Amino acid sequence: MGTYKPNTGLLRQALGSDIQECHAELIKVALGWSRVYRVALTRRGHPLRDSVVVKTIDPNGPSTTLESERELRFYQLIHPGLCIPKPCVYLASTDEATGFHVIVIEDLAAKHRIPSHPYQWTRDDLRSVLHTYAQLHTSNFKTLDYPWLVPRHESLLAFAKIPEQIAIVQRAGIWGDLPHLSDLIAYARESSRKYANDKPSLLHGDTTPTNIALPQDLDFGPATLIDWQDVGIGMPEFDLAYMDLQPFDSARFIPRADLLDIYWHFRAGIDSNIPSTEERRARQLHADIVTTLWLTAPASRVALAPYPAGSYPQIHWASQHGIVYNRLKELAQEIKR
Repeated sequence: MGTYKPNTGLLRQALGSDIQECHAELIKVALGWSRVYRVALTRRGHPLRDSVVVKTIDPNGPSTTLESERELRFYQLIHPGLCIPKPCVYLASTDEATGFHVIVIEDLAAKHRIPSHPYQWTRDDLRSVLHTYAQLHTSNFKTLDYPWLVPRHESLLAFAKIPEQIAIVQRAGIWGDLPHLSDLIAYARESSRKYANDKPSLLHGDTTPTNIALPQDLDFGPATLIDWQDVGIGMPEFDLAYMDLQPFDSARFIPRADLLDIYWHFRAGIDSNIPSTEERRARQLHADIVTTLWLTAPASRVALAPYPAGSYPQIHWASQHGIVYNRLKELAQEIKR
């Protein structure tokens, strides 16, 4: 798989002809085909160095063209209209020579905290994140009808395949019994029909500590969402569902009920038309079950083809497998209440 490393020509295109030198440090590799660099810059006539962040995306890495273009199109078409804290975008384009998609944005590290895995969010951290989510989920857009956005999770569920996906993980010795699986699938089928016509919101889709820039002073307000590779549409509750499913239990330090109360407190300050307590519970349960069942597909793929020992994806799934399994058991009990 190819790579594209930031260079002086790119930075001059993004920031101006006074860029003299640049030094790129690789700080993140995502899915093997996306790389993030912190680039230190020297400008003509400026004694101090500053820096930017550059994300490069191999167009041949993802399984589809829409997936490879997703984050680039987001920054071109949606990001300018976002009314939440956001970095400046200096360039979002496709390199003509290589076909790589390249995004040059403000480096938030000097004024924010961006944790690394594994990290346990504090209550104040989560208040900042949930404040941003409340703003994001109530934002209005002229259209969200873009084919490159991740579609609703409900449309990605292949209900008939779920039992075999789970059986694969069980045969690998990773998961134990799930005697109430059929009840969860039946519930998800019915709730998916119930909410099929619900107006979608924009979703970030990947709330983990490394994808959130937290204010140095958490009293200052909402966090800044970064890494929009999984941006999509759906019920807002799906962004909340993943907070209980991310690797390393990053958000489980705070009781789930408290987390949801904080979110809806912020929502109520923006939107007077929020669902009743009972409807909020039903909507969240739907999102929780669908998201957890959706994760059985990648869980089975990893069980069949494990990542190399000690690699970040292997460490990620060593945590993620247990979290998904335990969540399936919890949800099976919850639908009986």
